[in-house]
Order: sequence, then structure tokens, then C-alpha cells
Amino acid sequence: MIQQDLMETFEKDSSALYWLAYLFTGNSDRSVQAFDRALEFEENGQNATFGGFMKAWARKLIIVEALGTMEKELRTSIQRTARSAGSERPAKWTRPPQVDPEVDKERFEQAVIAIDAFPRCAMLLTIFEGMPVAAASVLLNTSEALTRAAQRIGIVQLTRNLTGDPGPDPGLDSFPGHNPIPALSLS
Repeated sequence: MIQQDLMETFEKDSSALYWLAYLFTGNSDRSVQAFDRALEFEENGQNATFGGFMKAWARKLIIVEALGTMEKELRTSIQRTARSAGSERPAKWTRPPQVDPEVDKERFEQAVIAIDAFPRCAMLLTIFEGMPVAAASVLLNTSEALTRAAQRIGIVQLTRNLTGDPGPDPGLDSFPGHNPIPALSLS
């Protein structure tokens, strides 16, 4: 019964759950892999206690599996962020940020995916998923202080990406080799 409920949740919310995995991983192949691994996890019956929180549980499974598919990229990004965290500058806007209140899914997706992996994941976990910094730092396998710094970097970069403000990024603006992954339309 519980597995059937979870499968129904995954079927009903598959598009949203896949998109969640995509925002975390920034990669369509890893997103599919995370989605499949989350389903396999439950089909094997390894986790049978869900209560009435099927949708929230499905999101958490997707997040854990998405982070698991990008361990190496995440570790590299954490190192970049750690090196720059001490030199983090306060955000200076070239003009006041004004985000269009009607930002569409594709534009939001592109703005999120353009953020380096660790700040992106820290921001998504703490700001958009509402996870406490302490819990996010455990999932990301790093300190709370560094997770907070990455969260700030992520939200500033997201705002800049959405407003078109090319101002300097707070700490991650000069990494050679950081190439955002182009976003795919999920519509």
C-alpha cells in the first residue's frame, strides 16, 4: 500500500520531481539517473515508513539522489567556494535589482543552472526547499558557515541572472573552467 502510494505520487508529480533533480544537478542525464534511483530505492522496499508525507518524501528522495549523482562536481565547487569565501565581497548592484514578477519557468531554470554547483545546491536547499542550514550542510558534506556563504552567493547570483545585472559576483566571478550547463526546456 505504501509503495503504491509513493509510486502514485511519483507518477502524479513526475514532471515537478524531475525538474527538481534537474535544478540540483544541472544535467538532464544525472536528473534521470536520480529520478530512477529514487524509484528503485522504494521498489526495493528499503524504506517503508512514510506516513502522510508522500510528496515531501518524494522530493527528499530526489534531492538526495540528485546530490549523489554529482558528488565530484559538488566537491570541486565546494573547494572553489571555500577558497573564495574569505574574500567574499558584499553585493554591489550597478542598479537596483528588479525582477520581472512574471518570470517564466525557462528563464528561472536558466538563471538557476548558471550558478556554480555548490552555491546552487545550498540556495535551493535552504531558500527554495526551506531546509535549515544545519541539515543542508550535512547533505552537502560541508560546514554550516561555508553552506551559509554558498547560500548568499547563490541567491545573489540568481538575482543577478534574473535582473540581467552584470555586476561582480560575490566570490565566484573569476573561476576559469566554470562553464554553466545550458538549460533544456522541460515544457
